[in-house]
Amino acid sequence: MSGATSSPRLSEAPSTEIQPLQECEVIARVNSEVILACELEWQVRLLFEQKLGPVASQQMLNSPMYAEAREGLLKSLILGRIEMALLYADFRSKAPQADMSAIKKQLETPFEETEVPRLVESIGVKDRAELEAKLLSLGTSLSERREDFFRTIIARQWLQQAVKINKEVTHEQLVEFYQSHEADYAQPVRVRWEELMVRFENHPSKSEAYAALAQLGNQAYAAATAAPAGEAAFGELARQHSEGYTAADGGVYDWTAQGSLASATIEAALFDSPVAQMSPIIEGPTGFHIVRVFERNEAGPTPFSEVQAKIREDLYKERFDRAINEKVTELKRSARIWTKFTGDLTFDQLAELNENMRH
Repeated sequence: MSGATSSPRLSEAPSTEIQPLQECEVIARVNSEVILACELEWQVRLLFEQKLGPVASQQMLNSPMYAEAREGLLKSLILGRIEMALLYADFRSKAPQADMSAIKKQLETPFEETEVPRLVESIGVKDRAELEAKLLSLGTSLSERREDFFRTIIARQWLQQAVKINKEVTHEQLVEFYQSHEADYAQPVRVRWEELMVRFENHPSKSEAYAALAQLGNQAYAAATAAPAGEAAFGELARQHSEGYTAADGGVYDWTAQGSLASATIEAALFDSPVAQMSPIIEGPTGFHIVRVFERNEAGPTPFSEVQAKIREDLYKERFDRAINEKVTELKRSARIWTKFTGDLTFDQLAELNENMRH
């Protein structure tokens, strides 16, 4: 990457006129880190190509309209880079003896396995060779994308290492978290059910398929009448004669939430009928069905015992996210941040810009 040209002083006031940006001009400083126009230019060109097409976007490159739109995009992209630059600068200042060669070697595999496929998909090319050619046409290269990936991952990992949280979670804390987030663990009506099915394709006609299931249904009715409450009844009948997806498992379907089935008719039979009652024969797209619910959980909070492990994970994540935000806020409050478009940025001004960008 070529070196930066003009390097404005941190105290320089932002211009009110649109000034042409040099190819690799310094457009932002975050403590010891600089952000160059050429580091972001390829993304600007890509956005224009994706919106206007390669030919039209190329024709716009020297137009005043492009210059103005480019600066608007660069302002947005800078805001997205400030946090990464801030974290990377913190890493470099507090871990000056870090073996960068070893760190980058460890990140080669993640780059090849995750970032290269992501770039192929997001840029809209077929393979790595097309990706390399496309990046060059946009004014960057795969090696530059690799270095940028390394810096980003190092910054993220540094942040995670810098954050210290209490990992101990007591039973009382779990219960308190559960009670304060009860709606998050609510569940819809759920049923466990069983099915007998015959497929149209396995019988000479629909009428014969219907007759085959009716005969099965007579046997199923006797089995269901004798089955203990809360237990499946179709077992051997389903394994021997049913043609449904779960026939080998006795026709049993595990907990199924209301609204999750493709067939409205079968769903109505499951959620509108009493537990243990067999449905009449139901015609579906591919065959006839008899269904029977043998267990139902009504809508409401999931029992604490069933979500205790997830609550522990959620509580830890909430603590971690809060600690991350506090650490980033602390770094931003003490940072020296300047951009070509704003001049020096205070913490409050940066927060306002980020809020405006979200809206």
